[in-house]
Amino acid sequence: MAAPLFPSSHHPARPATLAVVVSPGVSTYLPRTLAGIAGQTHVPDVVLVVDVGAPGRELGTGIPLHEAVTDAGLDGVTRVRVVHAPTASTFGDAVRQGLVEYATLVERAAAKAARRGFVGATASRSLVGVTGSRAWSGVTGELSPVTTGEMRAVGAHGGEPDREARAEWLWLLHDDSAPAPAALDQLLHAAESGRSVAVAGAKQRDWYEPDRLLEVGLRTTRTGRRVADIEPGEIDQGQHDHREDVLAVGTAGALVRLDVWTELGGTDPVLGPFGDGLDLCRRARLAGYRVVVVPTAIVHHARASYLGLRSEGGAPDPVGPARGPGGAAGSTGAVAVPAPPAVDVRRSFHPRRRAQVYNALLAAPGPLVPLLAVVLLVLAPLRALGRVATKELALAGPEIAAVLAVLARPGALWRARRQIRRTRRIPARALRPLLTTGREIRAAKRDARRLLSTTRHVTEAPSELEIAEKAALARRRRVTLTLVTLLLTVTALVAYLPTVLAGALTGGALLPADATFTEVWAVARASWIPTGDGHPGPADPFQQVLAVAMLLVAPFGANANALITALVLVAVPLAGLGAWFAAGAATRSVALRGWAALVWALAPTLLLATGQGRLGAVLAHLALPWVALGVARTVGAERRDVILSGLVGAQRVRVPATTTSSDPAAEPATPSTDPAAQPDRHRAGSVTAAGAAALAFAVAAAGAPVLLPAGIVLAVLLALVVPRRRRWVLFVPVPALALLGPVLVAALSDVDVDAGSWRLLLADPGAAYAAVPGAAWLSVLGWPVEPPGFPGLADANGALGVIGQWALVAGGVSLLLAALAALLRGSGRVRAVRAGWLVAVVGLVAALASARTDVALGTGTTGAAEIVRGWAGSGLSLAVLGLLVAAVSAGDGARAALATRSFGWAQVGAGVLSVLAFAGPLLTAGGWLAAVRTSDAPTTVLAVHGRAGAPVPAVAAEMQSSVLRSRVLALRPAGDTVRAEIWRGHGAQVTETATVAAALDLSGAPTAEVTERTDAADAELANLVAALTVGGAGDVAVRLGAHAVGIVVVPPEPVHVPAGTEPTTAERTDLIARLDATDGLERITENASGVIWRVARGDGEGATKSVARARVVADGAWVHDLDARAVDIRTVLPRGPEGRTLVLAERSDPGWRAWYDGRPLRATTEGWRQAFELPPHTGTLTVTHESPQGAAWTWVQGVVLGLTVLLALPLRRRREAE
Repeated sequence: MAAPLFPSSHHPARPATLAVVVSPGVSTYLPRTLAGIAGQTHVPDVVLVVDVGAPGRELGTGIPLHEAVTDAGLDGVTRVRVVHAPTASTFGDAVRQGLVEYATLVERAAAKAARRGFVGATASRSLVGVTGSRAWSGVTGELSPVTTGEMRAVGAHGGEPDREARAEWLWLLHDDSAPAPAALDQLLHAAESGRSVAVAGAKQRDWYEPDRLLEVGLRTTRTGRRVADIEPGEIDQGQHDHREDVLAVGTAGALVRLDVWTELGGTDPVLGPFGDGLDLCRRARLAGYRVVVVPTAIVHHARASYLGLRSEGGAPDPVGPARGPGGAAGSTGAVAVPAPPAVDVRRSFHPRRRAQVYNALLAAPGPLVPLLAVVLLVLAPLRALGRVATKELALAGPEIAAVLAVLARPGALWRARRQIRRTRRIPARALRPLLTTGREIRAAKRDARRLLSTTRHVTEAPSELEIAEKAALARRRRVTLTLVTLLLTVTALVAYLPTVLAGALTGGALLPADATFTEVWAVARASWIPTGDGHPGPADPFQQVLAVAMLLVAPFGANANALITALVLVAVPLAGLGAWFAAGAATRSVALRGWAALVWALAPTLLLATGQGRLGAVLAHLALPWVALGVARTVGAERRDVILSGLVGAQRVRVPATTTSSDPAAEPATPSTDPAAQPDRHRAGSVTAAGAAALAFAVAAAGAPVLLPAGIVLAVLLALVVPRRRRWVLFVPVPALALLGPVLVAALSDVDVDAGSWRLLLADPGAAYAAVPGAAWLSVLGWPVEPPGFPGLADANGALGVIGQWALVAGGVSLLLAALAALLRGSGRVRAVRAGWLVAVVGLVAALASARTDVALGTGTTGAAEIVRGWAGSGLSLAVLGLLVAAVSAGDGARAALATRSFGWAQVGAGVLSVLAFAGPLLTAGGWLAAVRTSDAPTTVLAVHGRAGAPVPAVAAEMQSSVLRSRVLALRPAGDTVRAEIWRGHGAQVTETATVAAALDLSGAPTAEVTERTDAADAELANLVAALTVGGAGDVAVRLGAHAVGIVVVPPEPVHVPAGTEPTTAERTDLIARLDATDGLERITENASGVIWRVARGDGEGATKSVARARVVADGAWVHDLDARAVDIRTVLPRGPEGRTLVLAERSDPGWRAWYDGRPLRATTEGWRQAFELPPHTGTLTVTHESPQGAAWTWVQGVVLGLTVLLALPLRRRREAE
């Protein structure tokens, strides 16, 4: 055997080895790695340092490479060559370029020797099997003279390279992989055991914790998933040293036969820094070679790329240079190990996932590659959603990008698979014994989690005294919460149980909801509002919330009435529960949390909203505490229990042997709860809480749209002052914006303020119900209307009368006093108190704006039609929430603070304020209950009541549900006028209301006089009702048929007549008489639904041909009716006359679309009605209504709300030590 490149004094007969170290300049890790090479018991013959530093990449510490080599003492024990490969894209590419550069460097030395008289004038430009040459920039000279052995190895004297002189093994080293002293010696010893060994890998230990085990060979599935067979933090005790033959090893510290490297073409040019070792070893296995791991060869690996410690964009090394004992970077001698830096494995996830996907496609059988590519493409967004659910948002995008990056390079994948086929000598199934399964991976992860859980339980387990203190604290809270909940439940039952037992609730702003889940969902997603003669949408966002809530009762076959009834009945205790948990973010005091629950649940805004049937305002009130709790947890400002250990105050002291009379060490104290319960200043906040807060705010804004602009203002202002998670605070109103987006577009669609579309921003869902706003100072006390007097006391004389008149405002007065006193509190509560007052001010502004804005034409407290103003209660709920935040935050720790001061006015004032604070809401609740349970309860406090009977008779219900989809015209006398309503369902329904239809009935600027606005459909209906009330008109049947009205009904006198309302018996009798005298109406019967007439149909005088929703006409004459649904039409038409037209009893609108055998029909109008021109031949007709932005908003809402739901799920990836 010829002499090696540089013979070792220790093992002169060992195979020649060329070590290749790839580093971006002198990185933090390189000095220790070079020192490790220099300290080998068997040093490599040549060390090739490949510098891949370049502009835009990591630059290292800035120390020259030659200086680092000298400082490490490496040039004193072996030959060191430094070359540059600035264009190298991966580790394997850097090795290939480095070898070529090394050949060029040696050839230059040979040429220089030839000029001085040595043999050889030409060179073969090949090095150990690597052919070809390229002109690389920045080639450096050698540190020591090039030997003749190196020249023979590359053929620098002419002819072919000397095979016996060249290196047999490549020792691959990363800059962050420092070998132990015997690493190379042990690797060579294993490599010499047989010619079949092509790759020998080292056992990897941690860089910073030298005894911590990282890797002993690689075990993966066929798709490249690694099994976590090394437990987190596992100490190397030789427990894995039995391993030898493995599927693959990492490239850090790997010893590779040079001829095999050349045969396989090195690592895949696409892979690196992850997955390249797996691919190389798998190809070596398929080529018939062995891959072994050598547990006695140890490499300390920093895994800088995996841990995200590599800087980008040309920045210096983020960790900083490792310093030796002398303090200089890279000083000789033992290289100091720096402290572990802050790691972020998320930075490396994209290349790791890309490598896994690439390896999976390489290992798959050829026919299955397209199928696997499709599966990976489908799984990518699902995996991304899973990352969102586990709050790994930084990994969601890379999940998709990694798959796309691999599939975008099919050529590279094809070339790699061709290379595998070219070198493969054994079938792929021969690797099965070395592969692991998904079951083993799951079992390994499960074991690792179990170990972490056990360790955490042992290390964080509280003492028995702490457990006892926590149990006592939990017991006090359970008792208090139970008492508060019972009190609120009894209050709600006393107030509403007789009402809810009377049947489906109606009255005030509440309408019955006989729809099922599917019907509610269809209305919520439709672009056409099925109310009266129809109206273009969008539907109220409240309908979507109602549809989602229907999932709770739909499995039991219940309709929306059951849900609404339950909501009214449990709203008060539910509000108390929400306030209890929300107050827990501001204080851990049981008394304060109980008081907050009482104040919030018994707030006038909630009591009035439930009594008046304002479901939107009720939902907003229930959701607001959860918004506050979510925001507090988002920014990490919530209070948490701090249990002081029994050893607090104990000291370790030295006691002289002669001293026995005293012991300065404190006795262990009984554990106690820290009265301050300060929030953790270093708590990062919760993304889950941000998602939950966003969903809760979306519900609140859907119930009360006026809260949306208020919430946006508050989010912006709070984001300016919160210490962390500002972006997530700004995210809170985003789902609400998506949910209310279509309504906002409708509100801002008309730039003319006189048009009145802007009123949608202040309108509430449900029936428009008037409420006379109270004075502004009452709003400050939480009352949107003037409170009723205490029954039995309000009419008394003197002081007792005053008390009775204003007893119900006691709760608001006590809350306001507590919030004002909170301004006097200093310390760390100032920020929370100010934030609370900010919320209160914004809520008050929203309330005043609503109370002074006309929003719709609706019903007054007397039942007459009148213009309705916005409901101020939702804004006042926000104001009450702000005052509670201020008061509870200031009250936290107040008792302990007062205990440190001498007795005086502060203690007296606090005691008086405490008594008033608890007495106020109880006095309000008592007065409200007394008012509700009186026989003539004012509609201010109780306007809802049970539905007396079926509003629609059976014959009308049959016509409504038939294919004709006929409607009912209900006429009610109201003073000198008659109110007319067209019912498509079982009377007026919640699903038939929409603020976009009600608010657009008014026009006028905010400061101008409001006027009622009507269109052609409303005008025709008004004229028709006038003709009916006059009596004697002969064409009413035809005019009723145009509105698809088949039944006319005069409902009975209402059972629940508001106080002060005059009876309408005479007017009703007169109206019935006039309808009886009207041609075209046939009186059927009189029953619990009222007096009922059928619209005459046929050829007789005064009759109409059709009362159907959809009909075909030709030359103005009726041809036949069509089967129709609530909105859409899908039916087959027979052959008909030329020029026939489809006419719908719906308002004309550009959103209507019709197709005949798949071809669009020309839209036209028939007066105010929508029509389409039909061809004469037989065909399939399809009619639907589409909003221009409907599909886009569906996608926006689906994506935003879906992602928010995933964020709100209490899921988090189980943390495992790296």
